[in-house]
Formats: sequence, structure tokens, C-alpha cells
Amino acid sequence: MSEPVMLIDQPNNRGTLYAVVEQDERVAYFYLYPSELLTSKYSPRPCWLRNLQPAPEKKDVAAMKEGMAPMLQAAFCNHPQGKEPLEKERISIIWMEEGDGAAVLYDGEILGVIPGWSLYNDEHAVAYAADCIDAGETDRLMPLGKRGGNVMHERVDQAVAFWNEWTDETSQAWSVLQDKYIQSYEAVYGPILQYYAIDGGQWPPMALGKFEKDDIVYLFTLGMGIRPMPWVELLYSDRSPGFRRMELAMAVSKSDFTDKEIMAMAGLMSGLSDRPWKQVTWLGEGHTVSGEDLPAPFESVVLSAALYNGPVINLPEVYGDKVNLYWLSPITKLEREFAHFRPNAGYDLLEKMIHYNLNHVVRKRTELPFE
Repeated sequence: MSEPVMLIDQPNNRGTLYAVVEQDERVAYFYLYPSELLTSKYSPRPCWLRNLQPAPEKKDVAAMKEGMAPMLQAAFCNHPQGKEPLEKERISIIWMEEGDGAAVLYDGEILGVIPGWSLYNDEHAVAYAADCIDAGETDRLMPLGKRGGNVMHERVDQAVAFWNEWTDETSQAWSVLQDKYIQSYEAVYGPILQYYAIDGGQWPPMALGKFEKDDIVYLFTLGMGIRPMPWVELLYSDRSPGFRRMELAMAVSKSDFTDKEIMAMAGLMSGLSDRPWKQVTWLGEGHTVSGEDLPAPFESVVLSAALYNGPVINLPEVYGDKVNLYWLSPITKLEREFAHFRPNAGYDLLEKMIHYNLNHVVRKRTELPFE
């Protein structure tokens, strides 16, 4: 038995996952593999694509015992006599906008899909194949079905349109969105004073805008919301459009902190701007993140929209989704530990902060009291 031949190997935008199509003389498969840094967190995900020989009548246990990819049973595929081998020149990969799921196309038509939410639960890892006609005894491989009958078709179409827009050299997508962001911030906090690119030359374009009003420096990100965050679709299901896009903000009192300290906080924001996609995670209300360069006694920040009590900032919608604006508020080690003592205790910390009249403006303060 010959070794499988790799037909395509393509990483996502941040190199956290790899999409691979392989085939031997019996069967073709599509896989998502985590990068080396994420192998302890995520497991590979397979998706059968087609049999190249007549299908077995029963589950291909013999192949699995030999460490080979199993063929799909005859009753579950639309070509029980087998199909011709895949040609690598006709294969392309489309990553979902989050970067955690992908589809393999053949001459532009979907062959298989591994959705991002399948990555996060080993017991419910699901893939969809165009040539599968029945899930059979397992729900690990599902029929892709026809358009209108499976939302995966729409999701792949959206991803194709998304990448076409952002790879089109004539596209004005960023300049239009950039202007909308700046106008939203300027409407509340006056003219932008400084604009810092924070994308490191990588797609997507992201920036940090600096504003000042009433002796307070305001820092806002622009461009994080272009990409929806991983995990959110699984966690929020139909409500995910309200939680999957975000920008960061920070308001720092100039009378409490030096310019150097304020720029260190800006550096923390810049580092956080790519975190969900570099680490395949998400950020939301009550989440905490450590920060080495914060002025003492602070050593972390908590994210919150609830702490904000200023004028309404009307951020633009992005691809029809709400963009959440989370304010960063520095916290001490003890406060962070309080936010982690049980699930969702970050909300408890925010309630305590609000109780003690803390809001989105960062000032020097004493540690919150804990009994």
C-alpha cells in the first residue's frame, strides 16, 4: 500500500491551522491540522471526500487498524463503484473569515467543509462532504446536501466573497471602513491627533487612533472588527452576530499617568488587537488579559463595555454585524484572581468596580477591598 500523496497544504492567515488534502489509491481526504504551538489544545479534524475504488459494504475497520484513512461504506456515498482521483490543479482552499474552519473546492464547487465550531469539541467534531448521502451510524461525517438545505453553502459563499473583496487590489473596503471608524470616534472626542498602524504589515489593516478631551487621552483601535472572532459561533449560536466583532478602547487621565505610561498602555492594546486569531480564542465582556508594562500596582486589564458611561459612540456595522467596543481597565493581581475564582467571575469583578464608582477612565487608585 502506497503512502498518501499531499495535493495541497495551505495555512490560514495566521499559520495557526493548516488545510491539507491527501489521497492514496483508495480514498481522498481533507484535514485541518493545528500548528505545532496548538497541538496540545486542538486535535486534527478529518473530512472524507471520495472513494477511488469500490466502496466496502461495512465500516472500513481494517484500514483504520493499519493506520490508514478509511473508505466510506457503499450505502453512504453517491459513487459506490468509486470515482477518479482528484487532480491537484483543480483544488483550492477557502478559509472561513474566523480562520478556524475551511472548505475545499474542486473547480470552484464545494467538496468538503470542516466548520470552525467543530474544532472545539472532540465529541461533536463534524465535517460535511458533497459526495456523502447519509450520515449512517456516525454524525462525524454529514451530507453537504443541496443549496438551501444546508447553511454550509451560504457560509462558504460568504467566505469566498469576503476574500475576493480583500484580495482585490482595486477594492476600497479599507478606506471606506477606516473613514467610518474615524468619523465615529471624532464625533464624540474631536479630531484624531495621531494614527498608528498596528498590523505589522499583515492583513487585515489595523490601526490605533489617539484623541484627547478634557485632559484625558482616548485610544481606539480600528480594523479589528473586519474579522469575526473564533469560538463565538459555537458559544452564541444564532446570537453570534452580536458578539463576534470588536474594537478596543482606553481612556487614560493625563494628570495621573505620564506620556511614557500612556504609550505603554497603547502598546498593550496593539498587542491585543491580533490575539483572538493568533491564539484561536475570543475576547468579550469580563475577560482579563495580563500586561507586563502596566504601571504598578496594575498587572492585567479587564475588558468591559459596561464600565463606559460617556456619550454614545456609533461604530459602523461590519458585514451587517454589530461591532462591540470594549474598554480596557487596569486591575491588580488580587482583582484578577477574584475574576478567576469561578466561571464568569469577571462579571462579579465588573459589578464590584461599578459599585465603587469606577468607570472607563483609567486613574490611579487603590486596590478594591475584598473580604
